[in-house]
Amino acid sequence: MSMRRSHPSMPQSPKVVGSVAHVSQIQNQYDPEECDIVEFRLDGLISEITKVREQLLSLKSSRLQTLITARCPSEGGVAELSQEQRGQLIVGLSPFANFVDIELANLEAMSESAELARSNGALIVASAHNFNLTPSDEEIRASIRRAIDLGADMVKIAVMHKSLDDMYRCAKIMQEGHPIATSFMGMGSLGPVSRVLYSQLGSLLNYGFLGAKETAPGQWPAKLLSQAVRSSVAY
Repeated sequence: MSMRRSHPSMPQSPKVVGSVAHVSQIQNQYDPEECDIVEFRLDGLISEITKVREQLLSLKSSRLQTLITARCPSEGGVAELSQEQRGQLIVGLSPFANFVDIELANLEAMSESAELARSNGALIVASAHNFNLTPSDEEIRASIRRAIDLGADMVKIAVMHKSLDDMYRCAKIMQEGHPIATSFMGMGSLGPVSRVLYSQLGSLLNYGFLGAKETAPGQWPAKLLSQAVRSSVAY
């Protein structure tokens, strides 16, 4: 894979992603005031894949972009899906999505699925999640380099913040400048403030939840996050 930073779907400014990870979060309509991108967590929507496909199709003619992922259990997935099953879901729905998220840890093994998704027009987001801690600076930088080496279009780093120093370290790494589009987010009690801070520093994908159920610890409701991000970026 080769990076395509000029791809028409590539965000040019921080965007808010409204995450849908449970059937209760599926909406009849999605409000552009709530988010810029709707994420469908396929691992939590197995029983409604036909509905998800219909919604992806309808959103193609709207102002909203779409992102799909089929998360593995070790990085927050809620269904015991094999790598093959996750790949099939991604490939089958990628023609209707602007972004496809595959875990960095699995991206090489799922390179065929990623290539097929890319051939269908989707940008590839390589994601790394740590629900226990914020890794060392070098580990975070290594993840970014790995995403670049594997040819991802974007990299997403989601980590548990246990101290202000964790947030400070990630903020510094963000400001180093990287030859790949980056997104950072903190989880836990410092998650909400970190997500606004990182959007101000250029994090392109900033995740909140739609409906009444967060999909990661420390998430904002998407509408509130959109208001905060749009206000802070404007200044």
